[in-house]
Amino acid sequence: MTSASEALTEAIGHYMNAAAAALLNEGVPVIGVRGSGRVRTLTDDDFETDVDGAVSFTTRFERDLYPDSENVDLHWSGTSGWCLLPLKDDDVDYYGHARWIGAGLVPPVDRVVSFVATARLSPAEAGSSERPFYRTPGSDLTELHQRLTAFVPAPGDLRGRTYGMCFDDLVNRFYTARVHSALNSSDDAEISVALRPGELDALRHLLEYAQTHTVGLLGAYAHHLAEDLDNRRQFAATPSHQAMEAARSVRQQLRDRQQRGE
Repeated sequence: MTSASEALTEAIGHYMNAAAAALLNEGVPVIGVRGSGRVRTLTDDDFETDVDGAVSFTTRFERDLYPDSENVDLHWSGTSGWCLLPLKDDDVDYYGHARWIGAGLVPPVDRVVSFVATARLSPAEAGSSERPFYRTPGSDLTELHQRLTAFVPAPGDLRGRTYGMCFDDLVNRFYTARVHSALNSSDDAEISVALRPGELDALRHLLEYAQTHTVGLLGAYAHHLAEDLDNRRQFAATPSHQAMEAARSVRQQLRDRQQRGE
């Protein structure tokens, strides 16, 4: 039986997933989400947040936002809502460098996307350094949970998956679509890229890793790209384009299904 804390954790996680999906749709490189519905016992050293969540990014994206930070999260506090949270070595206050959206405790995800877009242009102008408070730690958790359930998929769509499993599926779908679109580009011109043998091997290893950690089309594209690279490193071999051919085949199959009304 699921405890109240576990149910709240899942609801928070699905809210993080909704924000992650909206950000991925705008090209933001989201790599993880986290939700915690476990109510902590607050002490004088705590930072007045009982339950929370976060969306995390690639290191390069973090450095572009805050070059002098150890890491940067898009953080959701169960008492104060969303903020960009850069953490630095000299932080005494956990939220010392936070920039708060100030749009309510559970704002629509498009408001979160707009906030991140502003931060990409000028982090200092995104939101406010003044932390808002919308609820007291430990209070009104039932009402908060009810608000967050709007972001939990219907049982038929959820099929018993946790928010973490749903995030993995989400990322797989987004990157499959991006790779598919790139391989179906109308620009077929070949370009020359200088690579050291070690760099080429590293790329092949990364593609092999992708094959073992992805399913469906994304894994298939990684497999074909790896074979294309192996073929092209042979001086006498005719360059192959298996990944591109596979993507075009999939595109044609989708078109055929649409024409048949499937």
